[in-house]
Amino acid sequence: MARFLYFLCLFFGLCLQRCVCAQCKITPSSPDWPTDSQWQALNTSVAGHLIKPIPPGVVCHEDFPQYNNASCATLFTQWTDASFQYSTPATVDYNDDTCLPSADSPCSSAGYPAYVVDATSASDVQAAVRFAALTGVRLIVKATGHDFLGRSSGAGALSIWMHNFKGIDFNMDDDRAFNGAIGTAKLGAGERVGDALSAAAAQNHTIVTGSDLTVGVVGSMASGGHGPVSSRFGLAADQVVEMEVVTATGELLTINQESSPDLFWAMRGGGGSTFGVILSLTALVYPNLPMAYLSTFYSTSPESDTYWNLATLFHTYIPRLSEAGVMGYYYILSNSTTTSPTPLGLVTGAFLVPEKSVSDAQAIFAPLEAQIRASNWTDNVTISNTGTAYASYSAYWATVPPAAVGFDARLGSRLLDETALTADPAALNAALRDAMPPTRQLLGHMVAGPGVKNIKVPGGNAVLPAWRETYSHVLVPVGWDPLDAATQSAQVNGLKGYTQALKDLAPNTGAYVSESDPTTEDFQETFWGANYPRLFAIKEIYDPEGVFYCIPCVGHELWTVTGGDAIGQDNGTICRV
Repeated sequence: MARFLYFLCLFFGLCLQRCVCAQCKITPSSPDWPTDSQWQALNTSVAGHLIKPIPPGVVCHEDFPQYNNASCATLFTQWTDASFQYSTPATVDYNDDTCLPSADSPCSSAGYPAYVVDATSASDVQAAVRFAALTGVRLIVKATGHDFLGRSSGAGALSIWMHNFKGIDFNMDDDRAFNGAIGTAKLGAGERVGDALSAAAAQNHTIVTGSDLTVGVVGSMASGGHGPVSSRFGLAADQVVEMEVVTATGELLTINQESSPDLFWAMRGGGGSTFGVILSLTALVYPNLPMAYLSTFYSTSPESDTYWNLATLFHTYIPRLSEAGVMGYYYILSNSTTTSPTPLGLVTGAFLVPEKSVSDAQAIFAPLEAQIRASNWTDNVTISNTGTAYASYSAYWATVPPAAVGFDARLGSRLLDETALTADPAALNAALRDAMPPTRQLLGHMVAGPGVKNIKVPGGNAVLPAWRETYSHVLVPVGWDPLDAATQSAQVNGLKGYTQALKDLAPNTGAYVSESDPTTEDFQETFWGANYPRLFAIKEIYDPEGVFYCIPCVGHELWTVTGGDAIGQDNGTICRV
């Protein structure tokens, strides 16, 4: 009878509450870990799409039957390719040390999910969610695996792999379009930025996405989502008019401003892997956007007072550059050999200026560059500003090479508003110096500004309110060699101090959750601000049992971790407080 009821639960969703009222997420070593027959029942319910993942790196290790020198050499070249990581069921882009493609490192499957549902339909996702709810197995979701926080990783978990959810369908008659949009596009959870931009370019349209072509459009949106043209149109979460989701009870819902508006509000900016599994989203589409692309290059003596004065002056100009239509990315490289064998201090950028000629775009930078030339600094500053005109943002950005992956790193970040950037240049100068990590690089994102500030989203959303006053999103990266625990500990601990320098400069803003330190202590205020109490209440309504758990996600303070930190592939026992 018990097994019959289990099948009813699994196939028809008749049991909406967890049948096993465990206080801890069970692991493969737990006595109540599902039996082989239970896993087989799940496999049957998902039409044979349940996978017990084998680490790709086994081909590099002699003690595995899959060992093969030629295959290992191929894997080694693929490891830094995000498209490879996207195509495998369990590996991820960052901090994936479970089984490296090297015979000199250990190899096991301990850091990977115990099982993966290679989902092809909503019913597959529903079955996986219900199984996790019924058994207490930890549940994670992987779309692309592009996540510095490790939310798409989980040792011993059940993973839902969403790469098969494809499709980009334009609707130019959607009367929900606002903000100057001309229609909408429905995108599956398996679509990536490159897919979306190529599809938009083919239609002569523009769509708001992340910057790297391998990032998933859904995962990026869930935490807010910034990109090259968000400064013009608003964040990715601001664009969404509808989603298809599976909730923690396994219910399939279409949510929008009229249907489940509280959940719809939360899932646009409240973070991924928290309230449900997104199968698709429908987002605004805009007309074609011609632009000028500028490459700016300001260089001087590394680590010198002149360099820090240059970096400070550049930052003070960011609000006026942004208000004039400049958007894009800049790099504060205090001691760089990327452009010459002689170290230089660089402030360099890649900027888009929509609907401007190259000369008009360069004119926006002219006051900054004139002030650099007029400054009475000790060292000489070299100035270069070159540009190219492009007829279509979508067509151009779809060709930008994606960044490499396959390394170990953690990010800190802070959102900087006009006050932080202009009120006290001496404090800004000191903060930039103190925030500079051992990598000697800060990564700046001019992705907010007018578009994010001025968009009026019907019903609002859960995006951190500080985004609406932000002009620069600054990243602080630290890294270490794989499996170097001592250096990792030192870098992770140091990151808190580097980030604190920016927090002291901008104490009333916050940080972008998807590019921040997952161990941030005041994560509620830092990542969601005044929205957190409402998010927590919605989490309690839609997922009171905590079927969806991740760090640093809404509601994770109701759980404690022992024997590790349960971040990414790290082990740890996760139990209710």
